[in-house]
Amino acid sequence: MKNLIVQAQRLGDLVMTYPLFIWLKKQDDKEIFVLAEEKFYKELLHISPLVTYIPTDKMAYLKNFSYDTVINLSHREDTAKLVSTLDKNNFYGLEIENGCKKISGKWQLYRTSLTHNNHYNRLHWADLNALDCIDPAIMHSTKWKIPQGRQNGKIGLFVGASEETKRPSVDFWAELAFQLCKKGYDPVFISGPGNEEKSIAYAAAKKANIPHGVIAGSLSIFELIHFLETLQLFICPDTGPMHIASFANVPTLNLSIGPVNPWETAPYPPYHYVLRSGISCSGCWQCTKEEQFCRKAFVPHRIANLVHSLLLQKPLPNIPSITLYKTGRNTLGLYELEPIFGEKHYHSLQADFWRSFFLYVLSEKSSRYLPAYEKSKADLFSALPKLKPVMQKGHINLIKTLVMTEKTNSILEPEAWKQYPPLLRPLTSYVQLLLENGNYSKEIRLTAMKLSEEFRNALQ
Repeated sequence: MKNLIVQAQRLGDLVMTYPLFIWLKKQDDKEIFVLAEEKFYKELLHISPLVTYIPTDKMAYLKNFSYDTVINLSHREDTAKLVSTLDKNNFYGLEIENGCKKISGKWQLYRTSLTHNNHYNRLHWADLNALDCIDPAIMHSTKWKIPQGRQNGKIGLFVGASEETKRPSVDFWAELAFQLCKKGYDPVFISGPGNEEKSIAYAAAKKANIPHGVIAGSLSIFELIHFLETLQLFICPDTGPMHIASFANVPTLNLSIGPVNPWETAPYPPYHYVLRSGISCSGCWQCTKEEQFCRKAFVPHRIANLVHSLLLQKPLPNIPSITLYKTGRNTLGLYELEPIFGEKHYHSLQADFWRSFFLYVLSEKSSRYLPAYEKSKADLFSALPKLKPVMQKGHINLIKTLVMTEKTNSILEPEAWKQYPPLLRPLTSYVQLLLENGNYSKEIRLTAMKLSEEFRNALQ
């Protein structure tokens, strides 16, 4: 009997699944099959944990085996249909059987509830991949290498990202490279194979007056890994190569720009750095503003000064409207962004509350998570006492709605969860998805009511 992980998404998603490979092998020493895109995994073998990869065009081969645990981390329809046909003891993730979709696993459900609703989420995708099925003690005990950069002044600047809104402009890259050159560093522009990315790299290099400093779209993933290992520092937006660099033990500075939440997708191993705008809407799922105000905080010469201080281990300059974090682990062994400067304390308290609430409640009130839960409640309502009556009012409205739908045997409107204040939406989104996923059965309605009542207890 084997274990199976389905991760047929993008490059970065596959790399973020590496911790799950490690943990599942430690917990259950069975062979692990991983269904993934061959174009990605084949060139990542240099940094990948030891597993048996199966290409997505050969997924029917997986039907020849029985599995102890199957974890589907993809949202593709073909993989969801496949996993429903497999012989398995335990299953987590999305499956489709007879045209019906269902998500198994409390944490897989939580992750899905974050769609357009992740502003207060502080759980990394890598941790969410595992919380349903991995012993927290195994996650806690994992040791990670300290990144080692070459002391050669060579800095990689990766200009691409999956969406235009997540990547800096040509002018930004050009000025950053120019300022780094003035400080004696050797910046090199890197891009993926897309024509738009390549044009950004060449245009920025020309503006920075370093036309020779470009490696645009010419490297395979395998070659990219080996090139990254020659750097002192890698600077990039939220992108697949960022995850490759961090797992290849290359010091990484993530410029967290646009609709990305760094608690979810920033470099996962400890001791890397993340820069994020301090604007209140940072960490959104999708920008709804007329322009991206979060970009304005990223001023190239200030970031160059910061990089210089980081590499020389000098006192760091404070950058207005910017938060600098270092990736790390909290006392529970879960991912944490440790603020170095600039974090907004009040938002942190609210997000910490929701993280500890769900960890405690979804773990069946495990004593492991109780101290952090009690502390987060005390810290939040001590600092922001006026929030409590607002949250209590929202809770009453939620209970009324749940009671009414049960009495009338009705269902919620598709986006009923959005009718509540943003601070309550982590709960209302999860409750609505829970009901829909359970087809509004009596049992699932009771579960939703109990979850809502636990929130009431938190407000006592």
